Amino acid sequence: MTRISHTNRRKSESGIALLVAIFTLLLITAIGAGMIMLTNTETSTSANFRDEQTALFAAKAGMEEVRDRLRSSSSNTLGANLPTAAPGNNNAFVYVTNPKGGEADTPWVTNGTAYPDTEVCTELKNMGNAFACSNGVPSGNWYNTGSGSGVLQFSASYAMIPPATWKWTRINLKINTTSSGSTTINTVDGNPLENYLVCWNGASQVTTSQATCSALNPNYLPVYVMTTLAVTPSGSRRMLQAEAISNTFPTLPGPMIFDGANPVFNTPSSNAFTVSGNDLAKGANNGAGCPAAIGEPALGAYNNPAVTMLTGDANNRPQSYTGPLQYGSPSVGNVGSQLTMLDTVGGLEALASAVTMVAGNENNVYGNNPASIVNPGTDANPQMNVVNGDLTLAGGWTGSGILLVTGTLTFKGNPSYDGIILVIGKGNVVKSGGGNGVVDGSMLVANLYDASGNLLPPSSAPGVPTFNWNGGGTVSWNYDSCWSTMMNNLQAYRIVAVREMMY
Repeated sequence: MTRISHTNRRKSESGIALLVAIFTLLLITAIGAGMIMLTNTETSTSANFRDEQTALFAAKAGMEEVRDRLRSSSSNTLGANLPTAAPGNNNAFVYVTNPKGGEADTPWVTNGTAYPDTEVCTELKNMGNAFACSNGVPSGNWYNTGSGSGVLQFSASYAMIPPATWKWTRINLKINTTSSGSTTINTVDGNPLENYLVCWNGASQVTTSQATCSALNPNYLPVYVMTTLAVTPSGSRRMLQAEAISNTFPTLPGPMIFDGANPVFNTPSSNAFTVSGNDLAKGANNGAGCPAAIGEPALGAYNNPAVTMLTGDANNRPQSYTGPLQYGSPSVGNVGSQLTMLDTVGGLEALASAVTMVAGNENNVYGNNPASIVNPGTDANPQMNVVNGDLTLAGGWTGSGILLVTGTLTFKGNPSYDGIILVIGKGNVVKSGGGNGVVDGSMLVANLYDASGNLLPPSSAPGVPTFNWNGGGTVSWNYDSCWSTMMNNLQAYRIVAVREMMY
C-alpha cells in the first residue's frame, strides 16, 4: 500500500504568522505615525489660527484706541495733531505708533524694514493724486508724526496687560477714490468726481470740492480713515481699515423746543406756571465757567408755520411765556436754524445714540416704565440717564444732567430737574394735574415717527411733537444755557465701515 507524505508542504508554510505579525505591526506603526503627523499639523494650524486671531484683535485694539483719542475731551487726545488736509497735500497722513520695548517702528519709511506702511502707496495710486511713489516711497511732505511733540505714540491710559501687538495706526481724511485696479469711482452720494473730500452732515456722508468740510457747512465734520497694522511675535500680520464719524451737538435754544412741524401744545389753565426764555446762565456752579447769557424764546418752534401754531396755543395765557422783547408776548420764536443737525431724524438719532452710549457706560439705561432711576444725578454729580420707553416722574423727584426718554414722559406732583430733557422717539410729554417743581435748562421734544407709527427716514424732518398739559400748578420752566452746553461733551467718534486689507 502506497503512503503519501505531506511533510514538504508543511515546511513551505512555516513562518507565515511571523510575516503577518510584522506586516500588521508596520501598518499600525504607519497609522500611528500618520496620526502623530496629523495631530502636529492640527496643533500647528490651531496655533497659527490663534496667532492670526491675536493679530486681528490687536489691530482692533489699536484702532479703538485711536478712535477714542479723536475726541477732544479724551485722555491723551490727538486733538491738534489730526490731519486737516486731504490726501494729495502735505502732512495729509498722521501716524500713531506702538513699538515694543526699544524696537524701531517707522511706518513712514515705506521701503524700510521697521513695519513699513506698504499700503499707502497703493492708496495714493488709486487716489490719482500728485504724490507718486518711487521705490515704494511717496514724494513730498506727505506725513507727520505730531505737531512739535515728536512721534505720536500709544497712550498708557488705553494700554492692555500684556500690551497689544499693534504697531501703528495711520489717520487720514476720506476722499472719493478709484477702485483698486480699475477706474470705477467709489462715491458716497452719487457725485462721480474723484478726489472730493468726504464729509459727515449728521445723517449721511456727502462730498465737497471745498478744502475743508466746514467750508461747505459750519456744522459738517470730516470722515476719518484709520489704517492699523498688527504683528505678533510669531510673525502673524493683520491690517484693518475703518471709517469714523462724529457729531457736534448745538446748545439747545430755549426752555421748551418743539422740534417738528405742526406741533401740538395743549396749554395749562393755571395762571401760576411760567416758562421763561431769559437765560439764567448759572449751571451747576452758580455761573462759574458759563458762557455769556443769551436769551431765547420761551417756546422754540421748528419753522415759521409752527411759530403761528404755538403762538395761538399760548395766547390764552401770554403772560406766562416770557423772553427777550424781540419774541413778543407770548414769547415764541423760530429756532430751526439753531437746531443745525437736530432738524432731521438722522441727526436726532445720532444725539440719542451718543447719550445712550455714555449712559450705558454708567449702567444708566432703563427699559419701559422703570420703577425708579437709581442715580438721577445731582448738580455736583450730574448723570446721563436713558429710558427706552415711557417714564413717569412723580412726587418730589429731582435729578440733574441729561435725561433721554424715547416714549411718553409724564410729570406728576412736584418733580424738578437741572439740565437737559430729551424726549426723542414718540415725542410726547404729559403734565398731569397741578403740583409745583422747577426745571432749569432745556427740554427738546421730537417725534421720529409718522402718523402711522412708521420710523421716518434719516434725512426726513421730524414728525409732530406733542405736549399735553392738564392742570397747571406753580411749575417754573427756566432756560439755562450753561446746562444746555452739556451736549458739547457728547462728541464721540463711531465706526461706520471696516474692512481688512491685504498686507
